[in-house]
Amino acid sequence: MKKFKVFLSISVALNLAFVGIAGFILAKQGGIGFIKEQWDSLASDQKFPDYYLQKKAIFESLDTEAPDKIFLGDSITDHGEFQEYYPKEKVLNRGIAEDTSTGVLNRIAEVVDRNPKEVYIMIGINDIGAGTNSATYEKNMRNIIESFDLSKSRLVLQSILPINNKDFNNELSNGTVDEFNQILERLANEYELGFVDLHPEFEGANGQLENEITIDGIHLKGIGYDRWIKSLEN
Repeated sequence: MKKFKVFLSISVALNLAFVGIAGFILAKQGGIGFIKEQWDSLASDQKFPDYYLQKKAIFESLDTEAPDKIFLGDSITDHGEFQEYYPKEKVLNRGIAEDTSTGVLNRIAEVVDRNPKEVYIMIGINDIGAGTNSATYEKNMRNIIESFDLSKSRLVLQSILPINNKDFNNELSNGTVDEFNQILERLANEYELGFVDLHPEFEGANGQLENEITIDGIHLKGIGYDRWIKSLEN
């Protein structure tokens, strides 16, 4: 009987520990909304998330012509207030949270059709998170680049930012970030595009995204966007 009670106590303790760890991971991933998102994705054959489809539809409903600048990318772009940095220019934000190079390619026509003077592209961290291999990423980026008439629109490829593994998902590797950035720099040279290496402004001494400019190890505070624009101006 005594052995049974000991076994029962150990079993209860292990289960409580499991629940605690699972709760912590769930909280880091976005709570109950994360569960709903994952369940919905399993229950549907919908290729892109609802937020992506909503934003894509909104973008396509607008009729702005010949903007001076378009910023194109994922959540890091989505969260930026770029128009305020360039008050004398017409600036569009075409960032969509959680987007990938596949998602950008799927909606690139809307950007191209506006005949922008300059397009600043930062995309790839979600490709890395999703396990996209470098060959697929390079193919997608080539197709994105070749969608434009480069005699009319100036493209600037921006390096994928480093991450801070202490605060964000440790499975994301800055080594892979570097590998993808080498692809971007090579494509920029091949197509004679602009390339901006943002790492000098964002990377700390340990090779990670600096703590003071991020809220969660990957997304930026205001000071991060200040550094971003400073890098473009330089």
